[in-house]
Amino acid sequence: MGLLRNVILGRPDGMRARLCKKVLGRSTEPEKDPAAAPYTAPGGTGGWGAGPTAAEPALGLSPEAPKDVTPPDGFEVVLHKDALVAGRVVEIIVSGTAIAVANVDGHFYAVSNTCAHAGGPLGEGTLEGPILTCPYHGWAYDVRDGSCRTNPEVQIQKFDVVVEGEAVCVRV
Repeated sequence: MGLLRNVILGRPDGMRARLCKKVLGRSTEPEKDPAAAPYTAPGGTGGWGAGPTAAEPALGLSPEAPKDVTPPDGFEVVLHKDALVAGRVVEIIVSGTAIAVANVDGHFYAVSNTCAHAGGPLGEGTLEGPILTCPYHGWAYDVRDGSCRTNPEVQIQKFDVVVEGEAVCVRV
C-alpha cells in the first residue's frame, strides 16, 4: 500500500504533498492511530505532507535564498549554495516551471522536474553522481546534459545554472 500511496500522492516530503497542503489547506496524511508510532520522513520530519520544503533544515537548507544577490539577466535566485548538500536533489518552482536542482560534487545542475516516460517527479528521485533516477519506473537521466540513459532517443530540458556569490541562479 505504501508504494501505491507514493505513486498517487507522491512522497511524504515531495512537491505534491507540499502543494496539496498549501492549496487545499490540508495534508495528504492518512488518519493515524494515536497509539501508533508517528511516520518519520527522510530528514527527520514527521507526517505525510509535513516533509521538508526547499528551505527546511532537513536537507541542510538555510531558511531562504540570499536576498542581497543580483542574478545575471534572465536568471532567478533559487537557493543558497550551501542549502543543497552534494549528492542531493530538490524540487523548485521557478517562474511557474517545476525544475529539479541537483548538487553533483559541488556543481549545480537544473533539469525539468518531469520524467519523459510517465511524468514522474524527478526531484523526488535518487541522485547517484550525475545520474538522476525517476522514482516511478527508474528511468535515468544525466543532469549535466539532460540525456536519458534508459532511452537514448529521449532528452529532458536542461536549464543554465550559475552560482553568483552565495546564490544558485537558474535561467528558466
